[in-house]
Amino acid sequence: MSLVILKFGGSSITKKADNKFEMNYEVLHRSAQEIKNALEKNLKLKIILICGVGPFGHTNVTKYDLNNGIKTEEQEKGVQITIKDCAYVGSETVKALEKVGLKARVIYGNEICVQDERKVVSFDLAPYKKVLEEGVITITTGTMVPDNSFRWSVMSGDQVIAQIAKSLAPQKVLMGTDVDGIFTADPKIDVNAELIEEINKNNLEEVLTKCGESKAVDVTGGMKGKLDKLAKTLSGVPAEIFNLLVEGNLENVLLGKEIKSTKIKL
Repeated sequence: MSLVILKFGGSSITKKADNKFEMNYEVLHRSAQEIKNALEKNLKLKIILICGVGPFGHTNVTKYDLNNGIKTEEQEKGVQITIKDCAYVGSETVKALEKVGLKARVIYGNEICVQDERKVVSFDLAPYKKVLEEGVITITTGTMVPDNSFRWSVMSGDQVIAQIAKSLAPQKVLMGTDVDGIFTADPKIDVNAELIEEINKNNLEEVLTKCGESKAVDVTGGMKGKLDKLAKTLSGVPAEIFNLLVEGNLENVLLGKEIKSTKIKL
């Protein structure tokens, strides 16, 4: 078995940049087809899919002030709305995969993860192992999960990746976003921004100082926060950040082909 953790960034499968509660169906449906193509060409490939939720999570967390403990009925209501909205991203992803003939199932973060002061204290991997044996693609989204100190707290998709990478020893982690990888500056506003093709122990600190913050509402710290967290939690698993918006990229990267991207080897 060749296990890959694949991340669909919220910036690519939702209208995150506009803070709209909408899926980017064009990207989602094309990505589903590219996954199918890759699976047909590599029969040993197994995929655990993690979905960022964009505004379905981040905007709600900000609106209801859910990041610093749940103290009011209005916040509790906001938690339930957020869980429902995040689950919608998962269900739409399942539909996209099933439309091309793949079997997929959502594993809900709030049912398998418990945190304490936003840090994971228990994470049940059994559902992933069971579903992988059945040849089904598992899907988990960022969401709100029980928290021993705060009642509820945010579990990001990247925290899920960290738990799986640490325990299931995937071959690699692939992160699809809306740019070609990590740049020296924001490539959307700086024409002089340069793609950093590889991040390793020798240049990590330098890269972290250059990474910009996300311009959209993002309670998990934008790309800088994600990279900093990834660097600490990949457990030696190689990663690659690539542009999910470019047709063919997903299929090629799943098959181990060279594409324009940033490789992380720590």
